[in-house]
Amino acid sequence: MTPLKITEVLLGTHRFEAMKTFYGSLLGLEILEDQPSQLSFQAGESVLAFRENSPTDNAFYHVAFTIPTNKFAEAKQWVIQLGIPLFSKTGQDEFPFESWNATALYFYDPDDNLIEFIAHHTLDNAASEAFGPKHLLRISEIGLPVDDVPDAAKKLADAFQLSLWGGDGKQFAPLGDVEGVLIVVDKQRPWFPDDRVPDIFNTRVSIKGTETGSASLSLQNGLYDLKST
Repeated sequence: MTPLKITEVLLGTHRFEAMKTFYGSLLGLEILEDQPSQLSFQAGESVLAFRENSPTDNAFYHVAFTIPTNKFAEAKQWVIQLGIPLFSKTGQDEFPFESWNATALYFYDPDDNLIEFIAHHTLDNAASEAFGPKHLLRISEIGLPVDDVPDAAKKLADAFQLSLWGGDGKQFAPLGDVEGVLIVVDKQRPWFPDDRVPDIFNTRVSIKGTETGSASLSLQNGLYDLKST
């Protein structure tokens, strides 16, 4: 099966200036679009975009970025040196995933989105230069809380020819592979590792590399709209 690549995610925010400062000035990502109602950044092969939502809609998301397999320790120090607090649980701020052969760290952006840097050790993507913005290689995960995981996972898997990559398929269904994963999760199941209970927020994800070619999915008012492009 062709690897899944997440080419763009579009999330909601009402903190445009704070997000511009965080992702553009602090993390050093290239700003692609800076409009009153939309803001986007280049993150390696992917685009991280935000659109305006209501100030009363306190949306928060989970997004992961792939980093080079040999740069986890450097990435951790880079985040710390930028003054960004790492999420820590029971004194631990490094989180290994044995089943995925990966290591991750987490922190929050100004909207309290749970941001993850993950090094997949099965990927041949080692880098020699000092860690920096260009080593955010792509968006590798986007969290998609839903009401009914088995139903949503089946529809997504059928529409985009995706396979379950771990999980029980009932409350937690990661769809994709080491290159990119749609994290379909029950909206009542707390996020790992910060244990916040997620909710369903408007999200748009563009993907490519599936057997259907390029595709997009939108989560609007709790309903998915699936399109092949």
